[in-house]
This record gives sequence, structure tokens and C-alpha cells, in this order.
Amino acid sequence: MPAPFVFDEEFSFAVTPAEFWAAVVQTDQYPTWWTWLRRFDGEGLQAGASARCTIQAPLPYALRFTVHVDEVVPSERVETTIAGDLEGPARLEVAGDGEGCVARLAWSLHLRDPVLRRLAVFARPAMSWAHDRVVAIGLRQFEQRALAGVSG
Repeated sequence: MPAPFVFDEEFSFAVTPAEFWAAVVQTDQYPTWWTWLRRFDGEGLQAGASARCTIQAPLPYALRFTVHVDEVVPSERVETTIAGDLEGPARLEVAGDGEGCVARLAWSLHLRDPVLRRLAVFARPAMSWAHDRVVAIGLRQFEQRALAGVSG
């Protein structure tokens, strides 16, 4: 099996953790924020909830998976388990940083789709590029659409 796709990055925002959290819990808005999110059928951001998702990569494939929310500590942390084309743990941690906040996003996900697993043997650099592109676009869209007008 190919190595997992591991991501662990911190992002600074000019809003308080409470303001950041107030945006993040608006799961019904996710499809309006992120153009690459083709499907999001979710139950909200609370322990025990699940969401079925489809992400369109900037390459000719889509990823289909379910996010199960394992634990939520409001304004601090969300821990999830991903299953489907991707599988593994993922979490979001939020902490104050002066007048703003820092959000740490981390996951270690294995490809479970047999075609994508075979493809990863040869195309892992392109798949990593696609992943990083989705994250960069998603970060920009979150700031522009979810945090627009929020003052820190």
C-alpha cells in the first residue's frame, strides 16, 4: 500500500478563536465557500455526526468519502475519522494568537480506492500537487467567504 498523504500545517487568521469557530460550525455553508466541494451532506459539527463528501481534484478524479466527527471541543478542536476513497484520522485545532488565532489542520490519509492507489505509484507528485492546490484554494476561499466582514 502506498504511504499515506500526510498534512500538518498551521494557518493564522485575523479573527479570535470564537469568531473562527462561529464560521466553521456553519456546515450548511461549506458548498458555498469551496468550489472544489461537489457534495456535502452533513449533520453539523458535533460528536457523532457524519458528512458525505465529494471533492473534485484539479486532476481528472474526484474523491468520495465520509467524515465522522469523533470529538468536538468548541472553539478548540475537532477530531474526525475519514472513510471511503481516503481513510484515516484528521483534526482541526484552534488556538488564540494575540488578537487573532492559529488553526492547525492535520491528517494522515491512505488512498483506499484501488485505481487511485495504483495511480499513486507513478503519479504521487501530481497527486500531492493537487492536494496542496485544493488546500491553498480552500484557505483563500474560507478567508474571503466565511470570514468576510468578521473583525478580530
